Amino acid sequence: MFFKLINPMNYKSIAILILCILIMQCKNKKELVLAPINVVVDEIHGQRIEDPYRYMENIDDSIYINWLKGQKENKESVVGNISNRDNLKLKIEKFQERTPEKISKLTIMDNDVYFYLKENTTSKVKKLYSRDGFKGEEVLLYNPENFDNEHPYVINYIKPSWDTSKVVIGLTKNDEEFSILKILDVKTKNLVGDIKITNTLPTSLGGVKWLPDDSGIIYVNVPVIDSKSKKYLHNSEVVLYRFNDNPKESPTVIFSKKENPKLKIKEEDFPLIYLDNQNVEYIIGVVTRASRYRDTYYIKIDELNNKKIKWEPLFKKEEKIKRFIVTKDEIIYMTSKTTPNFQICKTSLSNPDFENPQVLVYENTKEVITDFVITKQGLFFVKIKNGVDAKLYKIENNQEKNIEIPKPSGSINVSSKNENSNDLWISIDGWTHKKETYKYDYDKSVFIPQNLYPVAEYSLLNDVVVKEIEVPSYDGTLVPLSVIYKNSIKLNGENRMLLTGYGAYGITDKPVLDDYLLNWINEGGIYALAHVRGGGEKGDAWRKEGFKTTKPNTWKDFISCTEYLIDKEYTSNKNLAVWSGSAGGILVGRAITERPDLYAAAIIRVGLLNTLRSEFAPNGKNNIKEFGTIKDSLEFKSLLEMDAFHNIKDGVEYPAVYLTGGMNDARVAVWQPSKFAAKLQKANASENPIILDIDFDGGHGFDATSNKKNNELADILSFALWQTGHPDYQLNR
Repeated sequence: MFFKLINPMNYKSIAILILCILIMQCKNKKELVLAPINVVVDEIHGQRIEDPYRYMENIDDSIYINWLKGQKENKESVVGNISNRDNLKLKIEKFQERTPEKISKLTIMDNDVYFYLKENTTSKVKKLYSRDGFKGEEVLLYNPENFDNEHPYVINYIKPSWDTSKVVIGLTKNDEEFSILKILDVKTKNLVGDIKITNTLPTSLGGVKWLPDDSGIIYVNVPVIDSKSKKYLHNSEVVLYRFNDNPKESPTVIFSKKENPKLKIKEEDFPLIYLDNQNVEYIIGVVTRASRYRDTYYIKIDELNNKKIKWEPLFKKEEKIKRFIVTKDEIIYMTSKTTPNFQICKTSLSNPDFENPQVLVYENTKEVITDFVITKQGLFFVKIKNGVDAKLYKIENNQEKNIEIPKPSGSINVSSKNENSNDLWISIDGWTHKKETYKYDYDKSVFIPQNLYPVAEYSLLNDVVVKEIEVPSYDGTLVPLSVIYKNSIKLNGENRMLLTGYGAYGITDKPVLDDYLLNWINEGGIYALAHVRGGGEKGDAWRKEGFKTTKPNTWKDFISCTEYLIDKEYTSNKNLAVWSGSAGGILVGRAITERPDLYAAAIIRVGLLNTLRSEFAPNGKNNIKEFGTIKDSLEFKSLLEMDAFHNIKDGVEYPAVYLTGGMNDARVAVWQPSKFAAKLQKANASENPIILDIDFDGGHGFDATSNKKNNELADILSFALWQTGHPDYQLNR
């Protein structure tokens, strides 16, 4: 065996020590109760690994739950007593009032009917609306407050039918991410009473697909959604629900491990369907994992009528196809197979040839292709340099033509109705402006603003300086670093700084004016983002250099950027706070455990911090593709090195740390931040607080209400301002 359990301490014996632990509180922990210890020892590939908090992986453990409640009380007593914390929340809300209406999930149909969710500062609930054309009258279709009288639900997903007579609505409770699917009749504005589909994750598992004739829907069913079960999120299946079926009968499974044994789908894999064009001849099935490249299959769409569906291989994950568009008999796709910065190709679906496709756009070694669409006017695509400098192009006469956009942008997303429509939209983001949407006027070759509501402007950003720098990392690799601050700030080493990063799954951290940046700048600080390896800022090669055995580059790049910012006197270690979340927990967790002297404070939202145990968490097997498995001796060593929990050392002076977690988190188990907090509280030799804030009703944070998000933001920023020395944010004694 690659590991074995050695002499675990009898956990029941811990219970009799609890009273003593409650009394024997360390003075330097400010009367904080430390978690009981129950050491479990694993021997993995000949190496002894001690885990004093393994019992926390049982989220029903009463001692663990009581300790979490104590941590929650501690958080309230500490953060709740930071002066001006409540005023900061009011400032956050005032900024949000600049945009009284917030639009999300905008979908423009072929007949020019707009569907979208709108939230305003009065109700703070996302409601479903529609309008006939951009200038049409707005119509309220559905208010989720009417769905359940006992529990608050929010809309987290919408999918209109092709004829726009119906809309699939995803409703989720308490930030659980799992949705109930209901069908709304647009004309009557009523939910179809006998259709209620549960156990779905439409926001992350491919969404819902309408059949071309609107006679039914295809979606992913997750049989087990109880996170305490060993089968949690396993054996998901693509199902077809035809509306003329008997509602009491089960939908038809069309793509799954059980139905398609020859495809060798693993129990942790997620089969998904692509059907995003009403006029296509083929339907695409993919087997997705926690990676960007997937094994892909296809069938003729009329085969959905067969009792037994035979999926044919289309391409393997080795083709490294990131994104594709299916037209009537062609597939146009982005690939990094031989070109790390991607190229765009196409091939026939009736006779596919991925070895010798037609190349539409060749690779640029200095820019990464990030997005593309097909319209009646041709192929439009986006290239980004270092993740921060975006440009729009069109293929015209077999040449790349640059299309001028309304203002310089670090992020461009392109969209269209389909290849038979002239309509082209772009959405642009930047460090100093919120998302803006434009529609292209071909006759005048200009973009016309098309925002459903006015875009907020902030006078405080008028004199903001944005610096895009490349910093040599420990091995000489140049790492892009974005720094944003007001022009009046003097670089004297005394400035408060909030530094962030991510570096996982090939995700590019693009310029966005988020609430962290806006409110930190408003409090007189400098904001910075390190585009570390593991992300996608410099293409697929950049991702691979922060992946599994090369993962240390991720936090070492971050540390190098930190040292640069201190050396150039943007800030100092006593004024520097860092933050990230989810897989970014590896980044921040290892930065502060490797170089605790560099940071005053660290904030880690729902962070992955115990990678050695991540594959044993609910949905943990999926992350093996990104981080590795302990079954492999080399990957085990890498997992141990990237494991922030196991790299905590006793007697070290660590910075102040604020950790959050969600009891219903389907992505990062709540015990990940819990174990890290417990060990850090015991090991820390400094007076700096280690705060653990667990949301007993929450998940990963995607579907939290605005009020909950604002409270969390106020807590995090006031904590960071306190720890970086802001005189207005100090602890009331």
